[in-house]
Amino acid sequence: MTTGYSPCAVCGGNDWLELPLPHITRSVRSDGAVLIEPMRKAQCSDCGLVQATVLSDAAELKTLYTRDYDIYNSRPSSEQFVSGRYTALAQAIASSIAPFKPQRVLEVGCGNGSALKAVLHLWPNASCIGVEPVTSAVKAAQAQGAPVVQGMIGGTLPSEASGQKYDVIYSIHVIEHTDDPVAFLRAIKELLAPQGRLIVTCPNARVPNLEIVRSDHRFSMTPYHLTALAQKAGFLPLRSTLCPGGGEDLDYEYNQLLVCSLPGKSGEVPKPPLPGYLQEANRLQLFGARRRYFHDFATLDGTLQTRLHGHKRLVCFGTGGWACILAGYAPKTWERVEACAIDGGSNQTFFEKPIVAYDDLRQMGPDAVIVGVNPATQPMIAQRLEEAGYHAVRWDDLITM
Repeated sequence: MTTGYSPCAVCGGNDWLELPLPHITRSVRSDGAVLIEPMRKAQCSDCGLVQATVLSDAAELKTLYTRDYDIYNSRPSSEQFVSGRYTALAQAIASSIAPFKPQRVLEVGCGNGSALKAVLHLWPNASCIGVEPVTSAVKAAQAQGAPVVQGMIGGTLPSEASGQKYDVIYSIHVIEHTDDPVAFLRAIKELLAPQGRLIVTCPNARVPNLEIVRSDHRFSMTPYHLTALAQKAGFLPLRSTLCPGGGEDLDYEYNQLLVCSLPGKSGEVPKPPLPGYLQEANRLQLFGARRRYFHDFATLDGTLQTRLHGHKRLVCFGTGGWACILAGYAPKTWERVEACAIDGGSNQTFFEKPIVAYDDLRQMGPDAVIVGVNPATQPMIAQRLEEAGYHAVRWDDLITM
């Protein structure tokens, strides 16, 4: 047990259980960027929240999410996969407050407008606007005609978005990136109409999954933690459920959605009791599962090297988020990759590797193809590769989710 880190954002505790490093010199952000610095996280001994041991300040995050962050352009041909996920997520957002029909809608951290466009389709009579700090994402959204302006909640908002109240404010996978989630929610609260609804989605950390090893996820929250943070910010939670992941290539059970309103006349929002899955014995079990998950990443590269022994020409199938994980957390394996193959190909590169069309892969003559996709779909892709005569290298037995 360690002390000396920032207090827990949920319970204020100062006792931390440190998690092992998934790699001793590298870490991977959610936009796929590989950082040459380790990722350090710990679990609160009192409530089970996972928090970065060194929290970035607001100025540092503003620089990151205005200039450097690029989840929207770093994954070639990803648009063919994410559009369906955003449609499903927009439907989950709308159904979470049905039959309520908002007149004014704000999306906080709207990226390139993918979710906003899906929401506009479901609420065509609503006046919708998105706020996004990433310059490249704002330009991409505006180029497609999406009503998106550049700004950041808690910072300076443009006049198009400020000075008015919204019936619905929703935020998709943003709160886990903030330096202070309670302050983030309080800033949103100032923009919500008296009878309005706040909808927040973020990864669900009840079971360790990919999100917990993303270095820019400052917090990994179970539904209890997200609810408690909303209550600390003065919201009244109304509904907590699972939801699709939108742009995140994660399964349904690993994402959560919370609906909140402003409190009633009393203004009091009672603190939620610690649920059974976060009682002391279960917290320790969860910590053990998280330790094993981090350890699996720490040993990934070495195990893959053993599986690739004797193979000389290696290609990676995929250029999405899981391929980024390979590039970041299995660098020795990635050094051996000569190219990446995807259906249709691309004129871009991926971590300095050329991208070739799958149909042209045979011309390269690889003697092994590592499957760089979601572990849930690796068996299907591996079967496709094997039927085409390639030696497929899977790792879904090492990292399962």
